[in-house]
Amino acid sequence: MIRLAMLVALLGGLPAVQAAAAEGASGSWQGRAPALLVARSDRATCAQPLTPPVLARGRQLASLHWQFSSPPDAPLLAWLCHPQHCTALSGNRGRTRALAGLDAGQPLQLCFRLPAAGPGLRLADLQLLVEYR
Repeated sequence: MIRLAMLVALLGGLPAVQAAAAEGASGSWQGRAPALLVARSDRATCAQPLTPPVLARGRQLASLHWQFSSPPDAPLLAWLCHPQHCTALSGNRGRTRALAGLDAGQPLQLCFRLPAAGPGLRLADLQLLVEYR
């Protein structure tokens, strides 16, 4: 099962799931959201929620890797949100443990806002790699 999940992940199947067969073992899943336009400074624009696989239910988040592409040097505020908490993101890609311990069976969202009024920004390649235990 693990080899099949890794093969699916390498071929770009989403959500890709890796989980050991033993109860309580660690696992991961990957999600992608469609491109979106961020055009407001007074309100956040969020990507579609990324839903975890059934295997993540009853588990806790460990670490999350994110990435998205935006125009170079574009002013942008970004967050990774769980229904219980959001954490600010430091750039277009990175890793955080700020949501560690929260319920891994809940959907996650990438949210964005312009820091000031200006032209809209198109964001693409929105991706998360979620590790849980």
